[in-house]
Amino acid sequence: MSEVWFYLLPDASAQTQQAFIVKFCETAYRRGRRAVIFCNNAQEATQLDNAIWEESKPESFIPHSINHQCTAPLQLIYDDFPNEGDILLNLTAQRLTVTGYQRIVEIVNPENREASRDRWRHYQQLGLTPELKPI
Repeated sequence: MSEVWFYLLPDASAQTQQAFIVKFCETAYRRGRRAVIFCNNAQEATQLDNAIWEESKPESFIPHSINHQCTAPLQLIYDDFPNEGDILLNLTAQRLTVTGYQRIVEIVNPENREASRDRWRHYQQLGLTPELKPI
């Protein structure tokens, strides 16, 4: 059964979200995890690709790819993504029905908490137990 983790960011700025995602990628890779980051579109995936290169620690190398262009433990996906895997970070407002991941991660936008509450209830309806995690 999937774990579902929600993270409440301190503000809704793009910079805060991007910093969280870069840290998420660093942590996942350092722990030997494989992650799919489900982006809204190609532009967001490209921006995150650049951010991972530019904002990660200088001594870090985080192997990643956009839409499986190459084999890497971190994939920035904006098209269809696999129905199962290790970690799925959902950056979209979509209510996902995928439960084949060990962990599903959601980011709570402080300016639009109702959408996050809707996704929380959706996971509960799928029989999962979402948790709010500290940053």
